[in-house]
Amino acid sequence: MNKFTAAIAAAGIAALTAVPAWAQDMTLRMGTFATASSPWGQAMKAFSDIVAQKTDGRIKIEVYTDGQIGGMQQLLTGMQLGTIDMAYFDVTVAAFLKGAEEIKVAIVPYLFNSKADAAKVLNSDLFQKIYEDIASRTGVRIFSAYGDRSPRAIQTTKGPIETPEDLKGLRMRVAGIDIYETTFETLGTQITPLGMTEIYNGLSRGIVDGQDNGFELAIPPKFHEVAKYWSATDHVYGVTGWFISEQVWNRLSDADKEIFREAGKEAGQVSTDATNELDAKGREILEEAGVTYTEPDLDAFRDALKDVYKEYEGKVWPEGLVEQIRALQAQD
Repeated sequence: MNKFTAAIAAAGIAALTAVPAWAQDMTLRMGTFATASSPWGQAMKAFSDIVAQKTDGRIKIEVYTDGQIGGMQQLLTGMQLGTIDMAYFDVTVAAFLKGAEEIKVAIVPYLFNSKADAAKVLNSDLFQKIYEDIASRTGVRIFSAYGDRSPRAIQTTKGPIETPEDLKGLRMRVAGIDIYETTFETLGTQITPLGMTEIYNGLSRGIVDGQDNGFELAIPPKFHEVAKYWSATDHVYGVTGWFISEQVWNRLSDADKEIFREAGKEAGQVSTDATNELDAKGREILEEAGVTYTEPDLDAFRDALKDVYKEYEGKVWPEGLVEQIRALQAQD
């Protein structure tokens, strides 16, 4: 074989063995701490199905709920290391990453007026820039932010909780982010750290007196079996985000990235619909289980927490960001 023939043969082999980015087969693992039956679990299943359909089965998403492959921190660290590919949980979970502190602004109590306002702001150009910055600094990307969350409430084994004073001295489990802790310390509670999968046992054994989550994370794991007081404080509205390792994202073609974005929006609507359905009947579910449901003095809670953000303004996020967010909600 002469040199020319050998070169042609080599080129032919290379052409046969090279796989263009758009044609790559992938199996990705996606995790969450929520239950499979929760709105988040339903959305993840829908995302997997949509991606499989849109890629003709070329990209397979394996779904792991109930903390099977880790809690919040393990999933985030795994995505940074490339050992876990994807996750689905509140966009503010990114705050556990060094370099993503700015996202904590979305946890400011009573920042958002409604689910719709939270979804509007957290999908605005303002937050798209924040998500891009987080990806570049941490190696974890929020590529889509869809899935309205139930408003956060206060659920306790002691109650009823009608005013901020009723919380004083209670041991509360809240997400281990400093602004959450500041919020509940301002209300006079003692913070006890627990993972999401530890809350039920923590409540049943008296390790904690209460926790703060909305219907979509509190009802599926049946916290109401052991915590019989629910106070609809609505202190935080949020949106669920589709997280992906930046290493994996950079392996995707532009066409596949668009498929993921579309799937995130479509599957996020599955979560929104399931959450809205649960929110519509959540009170009835709780009261049928013997829970005392309280509509507290919201003005008293707003007043008690009105200055929480000031400790972080201009330090953790840029000066004036809270006002920008409030102004966005005022726009039609």
